[in-house]
Amino acid sequence: MGARKSSRPRAASQADPPILPRPKQLRRRKGEFRLSSATPILLPMPVGDGDRVLLVAAQQARDELHERTGLELAIARTRRPEREGPAIVCRLDHRASRGSRATTAKDAYRLTIGASGATVEARSPDGIRHGLQTLSQLATSRGALPALEIVDEPDYPDRGLMLDVSRGKVPTRATLEALIEFCSRVRLNVLMLYVEHTFDFRRHPEIGAGSSPLDAETLLALDGFAAERGVELVPCLQSLGHMERVLSLDRYAHLAESDRRWSLSPSRSETYGLLEDLYDEFLPLFESKRFNANCDEPFDLGRGQSAAREPARSPGELFAHHVEKLEHLCASHRKQLMIWADFAHQHPDQLDRLDRSVVLLDWWYEAEFDADRIRKLRRKGFDVWACPGTSSWNCLFPRVENSRLNIERWADAGRRHGASGLLNTDWGDFGHYNALGVSFYAYAWSAQQAWSGRVETSRFDRAFGRRIFGEQDATTGRLYRRLGAIHDAGFRVANGSALQYLYFDGLGRSFFLQHAERPALEHSARKIEAVLDEVGERAMAEAPLDFIGLARREIAWAAQATRLAIEKGICALEYNEWRSEPGRLDSRSRRRLATRLERLAEQQLEQLARLEVLWLARNAISDFAKVRKRIRRSISGLRTGARKLRENTPPRPPRARELSLLSVYDEIRREMGMRPRSA
Repeated sequence: MGARKSSRPRAASQADPPILPRPKQLRRRKGEFRLSSATPILLPMPVGDGDRVLLVAAQQARDELHERTGLELAIARTRRPEREGPAIVCRLDHRASRGSRATTAKDAYRLTIGASGATVEARSPDGIRHGLQTLSQLATSRGALPALEIVDEPDYPDRGLMLDVSRGKVPTRATLEALIEFCSRVRLNVLMLYVEHTFDFRRHPEIGAGSSPLDAETLLALDGFAAERGVELVPCLQSLGHMERVLSLDRYAHLAESDRRWSLSPSRSETYGLLEDLYDEFLPLFESKRFNANCDEPFDLGRGQSAAREPARSPGELFAHHVEKLEHLCASHRKQLMIWADFAHQHPDQLDRLDRSVVLLDWWYEAEFDADRIRKLRRKGFDVWACPGTSSWNCLFPRVENSRLNIERWADAGRRHGASGLLNTDWGDFGHYNALGVSFYAYAWSAQQAWSGRVETSRFDRAFGRRIFGEQDATTGRLYRRLGAIHDAGFRVANGSALQYLYFDGLGRSFFLQHAERPALEHSARKIEAVLDEVGERAMAEAPLDFIGLARREIAWAAQATRLAIEKGICALEYNEWRSEPGRLDSRSRRRLATRLERLAEQQLEQLARLEVLWLARNAISDFAKVRKRIRRSISGLRTGARKLRENTPPRPPRARELSLLSVYDEIRREMGMRPRSA
């Protein structure tokens, strides 16, 4: 013991074993400890509320060690572990992390491995879990653990993930339990499920009707399941903007701020009666003392009812008034209010009206942005979370490099300016066809950034492959990055992938297809062929239908859909040139192009069938019909184009369109049968 106290741990080096997240300090020693079926995991004596948490942590470690080594370790408890012989001893000790910060002390741990056994010391069950997770990752297939000492704790006390469960798909309880296990394994300790309307409210049943909503029993069960694994399930319910699905119902239409039915009107007292009803059903399902009421992007605030009823109040004043009302509602449930910070940045003159207990969630999702703007909110005395994104929405496969940089830069800025949380967001804009598994890399990357910051990419890829996919190399991590780098179609649209827009676009209208450029598409085609060779070799499309196996299938689907989008873009260029200049294609060329379009239609139809299988493997049916409709519209356009070519009856050329944030937004809404925002 004396020697261990006097030794000074060093920073982990590139030669150390790949661990996710990477430990802060690691000191190697000579020798190893060899596990056997007689090696127990020994828990500390009863500690009250934490006993169940400790048991689950030990069970997780036992299961992971069995996966790695094939050994069946026992879990036991004893007052005198020194009499038990070689063992993995878990010890709760307030001195174990003496140098840790108060905000992260509960997650700190010390792991010591020697020839006679291993010891995990921590102040809390959470720290014990983290230490056991690190130990499990160190084990070789023959059960050897290297002799070493690790002293570790995170940079951020709150390390979170938000998953959109409103705009297309609602995961099954089994999927959400598996996601909680995933979060626990990579030390994400906060999970939010973003809800706009997808909850079965007893007093307001029309809100969730037809959307496969979550129910109270499911959330109660998930809350307890998460707590046992060190994950706080924070309630999350939209409470201002993004209320379109609710306000489209006749019962609630009068509460809309404007005829766009986007935001709740803060000028009507009935708004707060509705929110009180919703909160009274929703918030008691969660043990968390926090509540994210969202309140982001209320773009029509002050432009409708409020302008007529309270003309003296500016949009910023209306927002501050609304937040004050929500604070009162939250206080009745003993919850701390959290809201997104976009409106606070737009109306800084209203910040002083917000109570300093409100947590501001500062977000932006492109790689290039002013991450240091978080400093302005901190200087005003607010607790702030930095909120990057997975860059997976509006994409067939995530824009991985954009996401990596966005997450890394938010994490760095948050550390500099004292943010207490890093919340990675996974949205589902316009139907949520982006699959859960394609975001795993971004989830793990944010866990790494929130725990110990930057790490060499190759090292992370190895740790990611080992931790998530049970591999011994960095192949899958590299595959995420290679596929995630293929988005170029010759034009750019913020917050999305150009190839995704080509995949869904109708050939006749060619709103996006007309902007594609052949050199960019051909370059992307060469890149995707190399990736598809790797996907095929790894037989990802036939992987098991379990939580991780589904990710392999989802990657395979995204890769094949990406190739189709590229080929569709190239064909569309030729087709639209023919529409503009019919004489440029002879009959043989027209037949060839028609055959290519017909083949693409058949491929997209087959991809639609596979997408439905993948969707239902993780989710309820939810709003899959909307995604199906978009893909069928694309298929119909391809078939119509083929027929026009065979008949030699070129339609009029597509009308020239400009690509702007608003025009893109309105075009997708039009595709989905929704009212354009500009209307």
